[in-house]
Amino acid sequence: MAMSTDNQNPVQLSWYGRIGDWVKKNQGDIALVAGFILVALISFGVGYLTAPGAAKNPLIIEGPQAGISEQVTSEQVGEPASASILDSTAKRVGSEKGLIVASKNSKIYHWPWCAAAKNIKQENEVWFKSEAEAQETGRTRCADFEKMAPAGYIK
Repeated sequence: MAMSTDNQNPVQLSWYGRIGDWVKKNQGDIALVAGFILVALISFGVGYLTAPGAAKNPLIIEGPQAGISEQVTSEQVGEPASASILDSTAKRVGSEKGLIVASKNSKIYHWPWCAAAKNIKQENEVWFKSEAEAQETGRTRCADFEKMAPAGYIK
């Protein structure tokens, strides 16, 4: 009697063939896992896109000098509210120095909290009490000047 050759000489599958067989056997589970991963990625993307952006210049209230009563009083006198905001900002930054800073070696002025201003050596700093005073010396705004301006700043 002749026996079947299938049992005696099993065909050796290559590495790719074994993976292919495994994928065929587990096709439903693979699709389920892939579906969960895609739903998770899509949910994360939608949540990231709809999240409110972080405030670039948060409002910081330090003590009573930046209170509403000062702004109302300055408006009643005829002085714009932005002047009181700038005065309180100048007090926080350093009233003896000024509001705007530049380097002796540059024609660009910055806010003191600007990254470029922090790189100016102390011996090269030139301080101005206002933007107009800085412009009188022939200097111009830095690229981030408006973006870094304090809330309520009006030129």
